[in-house]
Amino acid sequence: MRPTDPPAEVPTPTPARTARPARLAQIDVLRLLICASVVATHVVGNANPLTSVAPNAVVNLLHYTRQGFFFISALVLVHAHSGRKGNLRKRVSVLGVPYLVWSTVYAVIGLFLAFSWWSVRRLPWTWLAGLIQGTDGYHMYFLLVSVEFAVVFPLFLKLLHATRGHHGLLLAVSGLVELGLMALYHYVYLPDGWWRSVAGESSLTAYQFWVIAGGVAALHFDRFHAWLTGHRLLVWSALVLVCTAATYLLSVRIAAIRQPAARRMIDFGTYLSFGIYLSHPALLFGLLYLQKLLPAAVARQAVAVTLVMLVVDFALAVLAAALFSRTRWSKGLVGRPRRRAGAAADASRSPQVAEPAPAPAGEPAPAAAPS
Repeated sequence: MRPTDPPAEVPTPTPARTARPARLAQIDVLRLLICASVVATHVVGNANPLTSVAPNAVVNLLHYTRQGFFFISALVLVHAHSGRKGNLRKRVSVLGVPYLVWSTVYAVIGLFLAFSWWSVRRLPWTWLAGLIQGTDGYHMYFLLVSVEFAVVFPLFLKLLHATRGHHGLLLAVSGLVELGLMALYHYVYLPDGWWRSVAGESSLTAYQFWVIAGGVAALHFDRFHAWLTGHRLLVWSALVLVCTAATYLLSVRIAAIRQPAARRMIDFGTYLSFGIYLSHPALLFGLLYLQKLLPAAVARQAVAVTLVMLVVDFALAVLAAALFSRTRWSKGLVGRPRRRAGAAADASRSPQVAEPAPAPAGEPAPAAAPS
């Protein structure tokens, strides 16, 4: 280069955009299985006497769903925001808007079920108290806890990163706290009323172990996935104790199906799962009313009646969620944007499912996709 030549311009490097984590189809399937288990729990529990042994056994087996929901919620959120800036307002609105809408729906349904002028006059206060305590519907506590988790999520990420290298100790401490809380709730006192959403059944406090476990699993997803798939016999043989983990294996198996029709069903079911969860108790109220009108000879066939109610309730919830998703109120009713006309065709072109890539020594690679 001669002295008179102008200096060559050095191009300014463009900041690399953080890639969105790859989607894991087994998480979609896992959500669907948990959603179906929730519907089964509510149908079996409400359609049979409280003293019935067999229905209670089924309900106890299926009641892993509480822990499973919060575990999966934390896992998906941590994956979705791995290395990316989150949007607190978006996270809260996705959960908060359906919470407001469906809390109102169930408050009105409760008014009709126990109708009186006193109930009419008290409805605004009943609705507000239920909204704060997560009791407008018997399953709405889940959304309230999820909103609480969305609010504290930035601090949750900081906790996970601050304890990196000591996640085993974090899980141990969190597990001991969880056992202590369960013993307190069972043997001493279960916070209720205005304390319910702070330290009781509708609080993040009551489920802190499961969200921490989900977050840790997200950061170590390659090891988590490899251990579960490498110990299938152990997991399935201990089904009652590790029902959530066994359900994950079933999700992996179903997610491996490559037929386009099956993929469309899984994708569409995942899209509707939130709406199914939110709407099925409203439909169950009607089915329980019809159950009381059954002839005595039919009502005595408890197993058959319960199975029919389960299938009908789930099918109607799927139909209701699908119809809601086509309306302009889709976000408030099913927690998802309005479904486009060509969305079903697009679903068949979802990415292939891959095993998590091996991680560098000492640090697991981020896996999977938000579902």
